[in-house]
Amino acid sequence: MDQHYLVALDPSYRNAGRAAITSGVIGIAAFGVLMVAVLTRESYIPSARIRMLFNAHDIGVALQFLLIISLVFGLRTLSRQSPPSLSKATFATGVGALIFVVLLVLLGVGNKIVSNGFYAFPQGIFGIWLIVVNWHLSGSLPGWLRSLGMIVGLGLALVGTCFVGILFLYPAMAAIPPAPIESVKEVNSVANTFFHQLLFYSSFVGVALLPIWTILTGIQLLKKRPLATIA
Repeated sequence: MDQHYLVALDPSYRNAGRAAITSGVIGIAAFGVLMVAVLTRESYIPSARIRMLFNAHDIGVALQFLLIISLVFGLRTLSRQSPPSLSKATFATGVGALIFVVLLVLLGVGNKIVSNGFYAFPQGIFGIWLIVVNWHLSGSLPGWLRSLGMIVGLGLALVGTCFVGILFLYPAMAAIPPAPIESVKEVNSVANTFFHQLLFYSSFVGVALLPIWTILTGIQLLKKRPLATIA
């Protein structure tokens, strides 16, 4: 019997690729809004306009990370093409971290239920996950893209570490609901300056580059065309 070969784009790759690219576009917009808020903030107590920008950023981040969940599914499928594939524990860790990022971002909108920085901790865990997974996918993604993913992961891990450090300096942030920012006295110390400076620079490495990595990874997934054999 003649063999006919059909080259078709796997729907899981297509969906994950599109979701990754969309996530990247939203992430770039969200980071831009954050930078506008941070650079135009005139005092420790944010004005109504700055609060609105922070809320818009948070909603954008929730959508960004929600869409990355589809990318994780796509990476799991991709890893199966070049064994060893991602383990169930690794896959579950990535999805779990993303779900907690989305949940804590939404709970933190407006600083009403939890502090709007809480999501940085699971975001840091996702950063470590990115380092591990990009190292693991040596036969599935280009080396330069994997290196970028590990750099992004390191940046996100540092952002999460900074949040934990800042939380020790501002314990009122850990309250549920958090104390109003108007009632929290600003801490002037070397540790406070260190963590905020590290947070600022690591945000450019992790938060700013994450959308670029997701877009580039999404493009790679859209290029994947598995060969199916039909008798």
